[in-house]
Amino acid sequence: MKRHLIGFSMIEVLVALVFVSFSFLPIYNLFRFGQRGAVSNEKEVEATNMASDLINFMRDRKGSDLDALYKNVRDIPEFKDDDEIAAMLKQINLTPLPKVREGFTRSMQLKRYEGKSGKTSFNPINALIDFINRRRAVPNYLVRVRVAYPMSGSAKGTTPPEDDVILYTILMD
Repeated sequence: MKRHLIGFSMIEVLVALVFVSFSFLPIYNLFRFGQRGAVSNEKEVEATNMASDLINFMRDRKGSDLDALYKNVRDIPEFKDDDEIAAMLKQINLTPLPKVREGFTRSMQLKRYEGKSGKTSFNPINALIDFINRRRAVPNYLVRVRVAYPMSGSAKGTTPPEDDVILYTILMD
């Protein structure tokens, strides 16, 4: 009479464990990369809020406020950090905004436009229309605010790559 053993050998158990562990590896990676993405999204939202704070603060200004400083300046320098931005705002008698959180850097760039198209027409109809409308050049400024932040997931001991948020607004009278 033959005896049938019910059970599994050690080899069968080990093979089953290998298959089970390989099936859980993608699930583990899904959780790990999902958490990394959530941290990245959180930093991007923070950076967007810091950039929009400065954009909204500048949006309440007029182009003539900046004309006091930059009317005759050909190339306005970029303000590379919060200290330079604060110094510029103090020059036009404004209270600077709070500094950004550690790990974030905020910069601002201004570009002045005269409001003229630069084209002069000798067409009498256009000259008459310009005379009737008495258009004047309105100086305006394009404001660019950039907030950079380190990306998560870089190797320890290395400088993490940066990501950034850039927002724009226009100041005019």
